[in-house]
Amino acid sequence: AFSAGCGMASVSSSSGTPGTGSRCTHRRSSPLVLSMARSGYDMSRKNFDLLSARQIRADALFRYETLNQSEPLRINIFLIATVTLLGYPLWCESVTGDLPSIAGQIGSVGLGLGSATLFWRERSRRSSQLSRIEKELNAEQLSLLVPVNTAISDNRPKATLKQLRSKRRIIAVKGSKEQIETSDIFTTLCCFRRRLAQSQTLVVIVPTDSSTVEDWCSNTKSLGSALWLAEASQKDEWLAYFDELDSTSNESNDLVWFVLNFKGRSVASGKREAPRLFELLGQQLQPQELLDEGDEDAIDGESADRILDLQKHFYSTLTSTSEARGMEALFDGSPAGEVQEVVEEGGRIDDWS
Repeated sequence: AFSAGCGMASVSSSSGTPGTGSRCTHRRSSPLVLSMARSGYDMSRKNFDLLSARQIRADALFRYETLNQSEPLRINIFLIATVTLLGYPLWCESVTGDLPSIAGQIGSVGLGLGSATLFWRERSRRSSQLSRIEKELNAEQLSLLVPVNTAISDNRPKATLKQLRSKRRIIAVKGSKEQIETSDIFTTLCCFRRRLAQSQTLVVIVPTDSSTVEDWCSNTKSLGSALWLAEASQKDEWLAYFDELDSTSNESNDLVWFVLNFKGRSVASGKREAPRLFELLGQQLQPQELLDEGDEDAIDGESADRILDLQKHFYSTLTSTSEARGMEALFDGSPAGEVQEVVEEGGRIDDWS
């Protein structure tokens, strides 16, 4: 959702060491930023950017220039080389005193076109980065109601995503009641509720209709303590922001989601399909608290006991004998959609042995 057309590029960023509860959150601001803040300069004010040919937030330009030292230099070099090579037939006689040869003109035009191609590629990358950074900064003003322990207080404090930076990760999902139920996204989130709490992740569901948690969840016990589930404040602003992310689509009724890390940077996003929580929790949302083996089972019933027994058998076989026969007895023969997708794209499945 943070790149053009909701093609939603992922931006990998380290967000802490898994298994640790403490984080260093102090970061020194640059003297330029402090000076601008004291003088009352609005860093969110838009300025015209010549290379992008559009208005861009000043703080987005500042962050880009801070994070990218060599890319602007490459852009300028390719631009100067393009102008110099394509203009060779015009300045050759004035500088060298000789008329340009046919071979020289052809070579200069060829090299000039090559430089122009490289210039346009670097310029496009810069525009994409600026667009992503600008959308990340725009998300900072979105607000939500932070979940609290209801046994202590029912008053849910309001906070912006900027205020939650370095404190919470964010998973935001926009969709209708039908889309949320069809994708099973809320059911899956409930299954991972303790894992989300351990990774210090807040989930924000922004419905496009008047549906509520009670409409998505038939059994409120599956919410647990609900310390992972936040509520969108000023829903219209959230919907407007999602429409901005999905700006290339004529219809804004698709299921759209994005994930922010502790730094407020986009680490994953998508549309139409629900997020793959297994991948997100394993790669981008690692736990910040130690997993407790003494946690009580969150589900009941014969089926749940069967699943837990298979899980224990799997890890026992994995860490002790690692026998192929023991593993084969644990798996269902029907193909999994995620695995089949990888195979169809050229992947392979190796035997356990």
